[in-house]
Amino acid sequence: MAKVISLFNHKGGVSKTTTTFHLGWKLGRLGKRVLVVDADPQCNLTGLTLGLDDYNSLFAFYDSKQNSDIFSSLAPTFAMQDISTSPGTTGKTPVASTQNPNLFILAGNIRFSEIDTQIATALTSSATIPVLRQFVSAFNKLIRKVAIENKIDIVLVDMSPSVSATNHCILMSSDNFIIPISPDFYCYQAIDSLSNVFPRWVNEIKTFKDAEPESLPINNPKMLGYISQNYRIYTVDGAEESEQKSMSKAYVAWLEKIKDIVGSKLVPTLGSIDMLIDEQTFRDAVSYDEPYHLAGVQNFSGLIPVSQKLSKPIFELTAKDGEWSGARWKRTQNGKEYGIKVNIEEADKVYTRLAEAILKMVQPF
Repeated sequence: MAKVISLFNHKGGVSKTTTTFHLGWKLGRLGKRVLVVDADPQCNLTGLTLGLDDYNSLFAFYDSKQNSDIFSSLAPTFAMQDISTSPGTTGKTPVASTQNPNLFILAGNIRFSEIDTQIATALTSSATIPVLRQFVSAFNKLIRKVAIENKIDIVLVDMSPSVSATNHCILMSSDNFIIPISPDFYCYQAIDSLSNVFPRWVNEIKTFKDAEPESLPINNPKMLGYISQNYRIYTVDGAEESEQKSMSKAYVAWLEKIKDIVGSKLVPTLGSIDMLIDEQTFRDAVSYDEPYHLAGVQNFSGLIPVSQKLSKPIFELTAKDGEWSGARWKRTQNGKEYGIKVNIEEADKVYTRLAEAILKMVQPF
């Protein structure tokens, strides 16, 4: 059975979409069949993965692939009158293929946010109107169905940056989740806030699990850890290789503060509500840092535009892709290699290590 892993932080701008795309691609390269789900109405993951760079191309995709996006797939359950309720003669929900033969996407839709009001109503009124309960479990049933139909091993869900009712149900439909963060004040606040949000979500969803045990996963989703990213580095000339690139001091200070609040507040909270992977399991899988810091991904900002243009992950870019040459591509100084080629190789190491660690923690399938 497929493992469903959501990437969630209600603080925006922390590279959830970029991480979902790169992690999904790398897991595919490691031999797993991966489905990425664009559950953010901004549809950035859809655009990045399928090379749709404006609304015209997005709508052309909808027209050519009827009922192959998340909103259209859920519309029959929510009785959206202007959406066809026939997803094909086989009843299967189509998913789109990508340049990676093991990577598939359930596309997003800018109308996905329209479902939130009905889910919010269901969460508060299902005791008196039982028919509304189907709204709470609709996402879970859809994703599990699509995963089975497409022989998927891992589902990665790119969630929107909010504490909406829809996100509540998406997270509680997952097996695991990852929190992407940037080392700054706002993510420090976000971690503090999530320590209060998660217990409330567990308590509010319990009614549905008790009433309909098969509607949602029996167990609460367990956090695998958090990923720090979007930080700048500086290069130290003449330093040892392990010290060649270091995080800027301002980012180091905020990362340490985030580690402190994760350890003092978030981890104890998640542990008390059974939403945390076992510490020894983490340690056996992750060599990057102490629990629960999964990985650090520097700001590869100079490579992102080329990656987005080609719908190709950073770690598979070539010199030809970016028209890079000479010293800009690679140069050697004091016995050390520098340049874009080195950054691409570093990105490959980071995502390979991250993907392998996740596989160890979520096995068996």
